[in-house]
Amino acid sequence: MASKLTVAFLVVASLALASSRSAKRIVGGDEAAPHEFPYQLSLQWNFGPLDRAPLHFCGASLLNENYVLTAAHCETEYSDDGFIEVVAAEHNVEALEGPEQRRRVVTFEIHPGYQGGVSPNDIAVIRVDKPFELSELVQAVQLPKQLEQFEGDVTLSGWGSMSTTMQPEYPDKLRKVVLPLVEYDACYRLWDFSADLAKSNVCAGPTDGSRSACSADSGGPLVKQLDGGAVVQVGVVSWGALPCGQPNRPTVFAGVAHYIDWIEEQLRQDA
Repeated sequence: MASKLTVAFLVVASLALASSRSAKRIVGGDEAAPHEFPYQLSLQWNFGPLDRAPLHFCGASLLNENYVLTAAHCETEYSDDGFIEVVAAEHNVEALEGPEQRRRVVTFEIHPGYQGGVSPNDIAVIRVDKPFELSELVQAVQLPKQLEQFEGDVTLSGWGSMSTTMQPEYPDKLRKVVLPLVEYDACYRLWDFSADLAKSNVCAGPTDGSRSACSADSGGPLVKQLDGGAVVQVGVVSWGALPCGQPNRPTVFAGVAHYIDWIEEQLRQDA
């Protein structure tokens, strides 16, 4: 079984760790074009009365104007008086560029099967306090069919660390990386038959570890571009190796296709 010491959430785990950031990146990726991924969202901690800028700590994706998909473990607090904001049309998390839309969280619904820690069912749906204004820069991602399977290359986007050491190095601008999907049985072997890996997980990453998600990518979208141009969300960043980018340690995602019925149930709450 994989040592717990080598497994970590891919979230900014502590304020002390995050305070020295210049931004957040993906290991082995490239800078995305501004608003290249209009479904990409940033979860940021607003410190309320404290005099400091909001802190990006997790990624997310837009389901519709009122609902957001992220990881369950992204329900995180950094100060007593602060709160989570969901930010759309974000590119540079260190600057106010103009088109950003900021919304507060009304509900953060965690999948009932999530047991906390590094474990399966690490997925959640957020409802925001007022609708996002959909536009060329802000668009919903397409969901797969229940239990739909995928193969080949997929794309991850996020503001996660690009460091391959225990010291994170965060970028300011959104990053992207193409990863190969890893079949479940192969991933299970690579993770030393870890009980933390379930059939509902999706794995992605090359065996040499040169490309992976990292801290602050948690909750972000892994997508597949289909023939015809449609973009479908395959996974939600959950956990991986720390330091990031280790050989034979693919990033582990919550497989969205396993949760379509549950996600749609959350979206019907306004009906």
